[in-house]
Amino acid sequence: MQQTASKIFGHAGRFGVGFTLKRSSDYAFDYVLYPVVILSLGYVWGGVVMTLLSVVMNILIIKAYDWAKQDLLMIEILKSTIHQDKEGMRFLSLRKFARNNDIAAFFFLSWIEDPIVVTLYLRKGSYQYNGMSFRDWNIFLGSTVVSNLFWIVSLGSVIELLKVFF
Repeated sequence: MQQTASKIFGHAGRFGVGFTLKRSSDYAFDYVLYPVVILSLGYVWGGVVMTLLSVVMNILIIKAYDWAKQDLLMIEILKSTIHQDKEGMRFLSLRKFARNNDIAAFFFLSWIEDPIVVTLYLRKGSYQYNGMSFRDWNIFLGSTVVSNLFWIVSLGSVIELLKVFF
């Protein structure tokens, strides 16, 4: 019992640290730096600059994630849970969808998350922390383009609405 509780608290602590660090950097990047650069350079050049900055920042975070060999974002737990086949699972159809639809996961996660989560979630295997394969680099770069386009359009819409009202 104590070992199970220790394991749960260990996962919770790592997730808390990882989640806090990731969210705070995401918010600073997305809600402070991104609008400033877009307003300064315009949608096209500002978008290019921010996309390039996001590539550098996200590669460094993925490298740190692999170096630490810790599931700081609970992505590995999620992957291993989804890919396990256990009898009596009530959500079998959802699990089957999650296992077999990398393209849907790619676009959905690129929309609601960032290339870090997309790449780590779609990376083959769990708990391997073994760097990025050619496939992973393609996923990372594709998600970088898609997620930044989503963000530029979303942010641009908000900026344009604010311009109308102010």
